[in-house]
Amino acid sequence: MRILSLILLLGVAMAAAPASAQQMRTGDSTPSRKDPLGFGGLSKDRPKGSKTEISAEREATFNEKQNRADFVGGVRVKDAAFLLSADRLTVFLNKGRSGIDRAVAEGNVVIVQQTSGGEKGAVGRSRRAEYVPSTGVVTLSGWPEIQQGINRHIAANESTRMVLNRDGRATTEGASRTVITDTEGAAGF
Repeated sequence: MRILSLILLLGVAMAAAPASAQQMRTGDSTPSRKDPLGFGGLSKDRPKGSKTEISAEREATFNEKQNRADFVGGVRVKDAAFLLSADRLTVFLNKGRSGIDRAVAEGNVVIVQQTSGGEKGAVGRSRRAEYVPSTGVVTLSGWPEIQQGINRHIAANESTRMVLNRDGRATTEGASRTVITDTEGAAGF
């Protein structure tokens, strides 16, 4: 039962990461001024009855003494709000085991926002992603990149970090570049 609880708690923690409650309701994946990267506000609430499925090709280890679960090798997380793939996923429960302290995905991390229409939303890529539920912050590090449609925000060096906040704000710490593709035609400055 504790293993099932751990998996359900992981779903609660990770589902909040890249999904926007408004985008999930409307299916609108167009970034707004408050949400320039298109990831939306990090949701505090999770719909009742939501399920998260975690698979790992090599191993899954649950350590009750350390309040920790490790998923290794071709890790895939499938949720109604997002898809995540990584080489490794580590989940740290808080001391009372009443929730997640933090979750860390490492190695070839890809987070894909799911929209209500089933179309692909924003995509985040990095070598590492960490989610802290108490603050609602997701931090992408190790050459992070976020793509919304045909527009991309890209780290200019390995040490750059992209921090996504619960309220829809995104901050890039370090050198980066943004590529905005004009699909309307040639509109010069």
